[in-house]
Amino acid sequence: MLFTRKLLTGAGTAALCLATPTLAQTAEPAPAGQADQAVNDIVVTAQFRAQRLQDTPIAITATTGAALEARSLTSVTDLTATAPNVNLSSASGLNGSAVNAYIRGIGQNDSSFALEPGVGIYIDDVYYGTTFGAILDLNDLDRVEVLRGPQGTLAGKNSIGGSVKLFSKKPDADGGGFVEATLGRFNRVDFRGSADFTIADGLYARLSGVSKHTDGFMTLLDFGCVNPGQGIPAQRSGNCRTGSEGGIDVKGVRGALRYAPDGSRLELNLSGDFSQNDSEQVATKLLYANNPNVRSYVAGDPFAGVPLDSRFLTGARSYTSYATYDTGGNYTTPFCAPGGGCVPYQVAPGGFRSSPKSTARSWGVSGTIDYALSDTLSLKSITAYRAASGTAGIDLDGSPLAVLLQQFDYRHRQFTQELRLSGKIGAIADFTLGGFLYDARDWLGGRSQIPNVQFDFLPDDPVTNNSKSLFAHVELHPFANFNIVAGLRYTHDRKTYLFHRRNPDGTLPSGIPFTTNWLLVGLDGRIGTFEGDRVDYRIGANYRFSDTLMAYAQVSTGYKGGGVNPRPYVPDQIVAFAPETLTAYEAGFKSDLFGRRLRVNGAIFYNDYKDIQINRYVCPESASRTCSEPANAGDAHVWGVEGELSAQPVDGLTLDGGFGYLHFKYTRVDPTTLVTLADKAPFNPAWQANAGIQYRAELGDIGSVTPRLDWNYQSSFFFNSTNNAGNEVPGRSLFNLRVTYASPDDGWQISAAVTNLFDKFYFVGKSENIANYGVNSGILGRPREWSVTVRRRF
Repeated sequence: MLFTRKLLTGAGTAALCLATPTLAQTAEPAPAGQADQAVNDIVVTAQFRAQRLQDTPIAITATTGAALEARSLTSVTDLTATAPNVNLSSASGLNGSAVNAYIRGIGQNDSSFALEPGVGIYIDDVYYGTTFGAILDLNDLDRVEVLRGPQGTLAGKNSIGGSVKLFSKKPDADGGGFVEATLGRFNRVDFRGSADFTIADGLYARLSGVSKHTDGFMTLLDFGCVNPGQGIPAQRSGNCRTGSEGGIDVKGVRGALRYAPDGSRLELNLSGDFSQNDSEQVATKLLYANNPNVRSYVAGDPFAGVPLDSRFLTGARSYTSYATYDTGGNYTTPFCAPGGGCVPYQVAPGGFRSSPKSTARSWGVSGTIDYALSDTLSLKSITAYRAASGTAGIDLDGSPLAVLLQQFDYRHRQFTQELRLSGKIGAIADFTLGGFLYDARDWLGGRSQIPNVQFDFLPDDPVTNNSKSLFAHVELHPFANFNIVAGLRYTHDRKTYLFHRRNPDGTLPSGIPFTTNWLLVGLDGRIGTFEGDRVDYRIGANYRFSDTLMAYAQVSTGYKGGGVNPRPYVPDQIVAFAPETLTAYEAGFKSDLFGRRLRVNGAIFYNDYKDIQINRYVCPESASRTCSEPANAGDAHVWGVEGELSAQPVDGLTLDGGFGYLHFKYTRVDPTTLVTLADKAPFNPAWQANAGIQYRAELGDIGSVTPRLDWNYQSSFFFNSTNNAGNEVPGRSLFNLRVTYASPDDGWQISAAVTNLFDKFYFVGKSENIANYGVNSGILGRPREWSVTVRRRF
């Protein structure tokens, strides 16, 4: 395969990626005699038109599908390993099958439909408006573009931190395809395949599919079975294993139809996809437990039982948990009479049980029309409908006791329409004018039991989210090698959240003090509304000093929409929060050195970040001190540096690497959020770095062997807005190794791979809530896994 010889570096700070020949259609040719060593280019569409990556004055990391395979990257969360200052991970169990997406420390770690992503995720130019269901499989992709910095005038809605854009392979006249099978640790069995078909001249189809299954690596144990005589009765005998977390079970199919006759002004692309994700809940380990107000169930004696404490912790580096996803226990509530005792509360076992599942069923259809009105004017229409639904079970305490047990049911529906009119005015300017509509109808249901505050209710909350925008983008070319870029976008947002809170039998809470759900009286039927307008702009300039060096500078803005608290514990917590905004100043360069054998790109940026949205868990001003409430913490200044390089010093050898540095500093805080000037916003690691090396050894008539080693590093960061040692996620270094044999015609490939080569025990997040519940849990990264893959191209 030629992908081992093709690397590239991305825009602004960025891109170093392997490129296939089909993605180098408009690449600048290498000087004569140097083609084998040249680092070739990929074509991106970040500015609404096809451009060489090195000519695009934006910080982009663009990676081809072949490069993702070479690095053993299969999920959107794996893209953390490819780009600087990008932090993508699976969300905590409280957020279902969702992604925590952060770029340059800006994003969202709450999947509630009332909140907005801070990183825009796009599938074939279709905006996906929620983090729920966004753990997408990287199957049959043409390329991935990760754009860093606010993309308010380009990618649009809620792309304040940046955007992640996935582009599927289009059907074409070349035909062919592949089938692939993978076996690996934890009973991994994967199948992938894709095929192109020519239906008629100019009419092509492509079908692709994927099936992935891996057993969970986190073992759930019966505490009473493992620890007899400690006050918790055993539920099993002999084998103490009750289940697992971290398992993967995904199936998906995609079909595409393309009409593009030679010489026609019209190109039509239609696609449809369906996926079923029946995976397990993310692997979550109890790290701290101390809540004497929560005890095991003893009938008739609400003050008896085993308290929640350190006995329920498992080995520090073991992949084990005592979580049961079951209810039942004795509780001492915070409702205390003056001079008297606090109200006891009992919950009998068996009333409510969830499971360690986190599912997502999604499908979508889209149609893209490209029509050339003339040689200098074209129209593009992107129409799409997407839907996702799923269920997630949450056992917050990770023990046989029940501090907080929830099951959420999610449903998301969205319609999007985008129109773009693009053209050229001689050699003076390129422009795009357009409009965008986003209309979503969402719903959250399930059951939530928090016994210490006497909650056991059924939410039934519809959410509407409507956004309309107009935008303009202009690139002026006043003289050779110098360009001025300007963009403007106007957006109007409106969202409503309707609250329903019912008892498990469907009745309304009575409001009688110290009865189930008495604090929720007044919430049912309440509506929270947010509405606002926003204008974003971008202005910049770039100059190509020579064929080997281009520099750019720009100022751009972005925002993340405001909203209403979706999780009020009491009526006074139905409060609005404002949009967060960003003004970013950035300068960067792109260079190709030594006859294009070495590419070095870099950027420096400064962000003026205002009204930062965080989640607060303690609300001392409320009737309920316990809360889970979005709020605007304050303002900050953030500056950073990014750099990447790629090189092909000799034929067959490729090297790539990158780094990112972030410096975050609050300049103003709202003290009611409990955030201090010394805190850092969540998901802001100071350092990130990655490096890779591969060598394709040609074996003549036998074929070739390509070993590749990848390394990525991330320094520590805080998971919560109020920082402490309990929610600090330690730094980590991870290595992946892959060795691929290819037949002489690249028709057969056999790959052996190991991810997390040195079996690093690490966390991707921490769900710390000691103040309210006395617990802290860690979201575990995957242990070492081996796999063997066989692929046949045809």
